[in-house]
Parts: sequence; C-alpha cells; structure tokens
Amino acid sequence: MRIILGITVVAVILVSVSCRKDHTADLNPSAAPQSTVTVQSNSAAAPSVQAIDKPALSCQVETLSLYPVPNNPANLAISVVVSVQNSGAASTLQDWKLTVYSPNRSDFTAFEAVHVNGVVEMPGAGGRRVDLAKEDLALASKQVPVEKAGQLRGVLTFVLPKTSVQELSNNQSSFVIHFKDSQGTLYRSRKTVIGLGAK
Repeated sequence: MRIILGITVVAVILVSVSCRKDHTADLNPSAAPQSTVTVQSNSAAAPSVQAIDKPALSCQVETLSLYPVPNNPANLAISVVVSVQNSGAASTLQDWKLTVYSPNRSDFTAFEAVHVNGVVEMPGAGGRRVDLAKEDLALASKQVPVEKAGQLRGVLTFVLPKTSVQELSNNQSSFVIHFKDSQGTLYRSRKTVIGLGAK
C-alpha cells in the first residue's frame, strides 16, 4: 500500500517498551518427547550435536505520531520510530504488524506495516524530521540483517481505517507491535499506552 504524505503531526506521549520473544509460538503439544539413547561402555561416544545459534532480539519504541491520512482523513496513520537490538545470530526481520487495543473500538486486528512517502517531524525527537520512505524499517529489515551485538533503527507506519486521533487519545488505548526473525520466531512488544500531548 503506497501513501503520499504531506501532514501535520499530532504529537503523542508514549511508554518505551522492550520486545520479547513470544514463547507461545514455540509450543507444540503434539511434538514427540526426546528419546534417551544408552551407549555401551565399550562403544565410542557419539559426537555431540551443536545447538543452532538463534537470533535474540529486543526492540525499543522511541516516538509515536498519529495523524489523518492526507486526502483520506477518515483513516488514521500511525508512525512509530523503533530500534532493534540483537544479542544472538544475525537475522533479517519481517511481518511487522500492529494490534491496537481501545475501549472505543472492538474491531481492531493486526494491521500490516505500509510503505509511505513523506517527511514528518517526530515528537520527542528534538524537532528531528523523518523521511518515512528512506527510513522505512519494514523494508530495510528485510534487506539488512541485524548483526550480533548490532542495531537497526527506522520508522514503521500503519493505517487504521475509519479511525480518528480522538478515538485513541486519553482513554488508555494501547498497541502491541509484532514481528518475526528469519527463522520464523515471533516477537511481540508489551502494550504501549497512547496519550495525547502537546506538539
């Protein structure tokens, strides 16, 4: 989905959170238990199987902006600056999604990140202007692996249909960001509360 942005940003105060691995994605109740092998004393010991090095990712939500979509103000755009750190094996990232929880709406599901064009001033960033197309984290994280002990930073943008800023402000609305590593492991953030602030 491609959106041309020329926007006035509504500043938002939010709680920075850390992403964590969604351990429920690894559960498989139908998996067979590991078997035990007995080695005779006169047999050579079987070589040990090395564990596969896995990514170990965490992320921080730095700033958030809510604004009506230009030329379609009935829809709401959410741009989030996110940094991702990795203490495990190098990995690309994919399947970025946003779930919103609001007492005013019960129909919010997982919205996919969209690629957009436009330059915005992100609140809480010291007046820093962000080029949403050049700093698209959903695109960059597919192409550039996050190396071990490395970091990748960028912007994610989501569009919520038939939603206004007022519906998500000052009412304990919150959101969760989901993404996967190259091995298909799911990560999700804790809920981040959205609050309306001054521009």
